[in-house]
Amino acid sequence: MESLIKAAVHTSDQDTSSQTNATAEGMGELLSMEEIKRRYPQEWVLIAYKELNPDQSVKTGELLAHSPDCDHIYERLPFRTQPVAIEYTGPFIPDHAGVMM
Repeated sequence: MESLIKAAVHTSDQDTSSQTNATAEGMGELLSMEEIKRRYPQEWVLIAYKELNPDQSVKTGELLAHSPDCDHIYERLPFRTQPVAIEYTGPFIPDHAGVMM
């Protein structure tokens, strides 16, 4: 069974000017969660989701950033009015990661 970590974040008008090591990708490209997992295996991803599944997991969205280090993704949170999700694309959550619901 594949485990995913998710954190839905409703954003506000905070500053996003800091530089991070996360890679920005997919600006304007709508991707399925399956495609994101294929392109970025075992990475943390920041997604501006457009559609959710009935269980509230991401079905489609725009990839905003990806990184093997979850701290880099949290630094990239786009504090705007769009809802975003942070997910891990690997088969299990890394031992050093925490889960927040």
